[in-house]
Amino acid sequence: MDANTIITLVGSLGFPICACIGLGWFVTTELRAMRADHKEEMAKMTEAVNNNTIVIQKLVDKMGDE
Repeated sequence: MDANTIITLVGSLGFPICACIGLGWFVTTELRAMRADHKEEMAKMTEAVNNNTIVIQKLVDKMGDE
């Protein structure tokens, strides 16, 4: 988008409407990126919890043998 297009949109729609559209686009884009990051973080967290569960189970098994 070039400057003339933006000036035309602001002139025909008004600044508040153009600002709301721009901010809506920005928020949607950022939320999509945040969801992808969160999904990756949760996968790592799930793996860590599963590994800890295995280790704790092994410790409980060793303690029960004594």
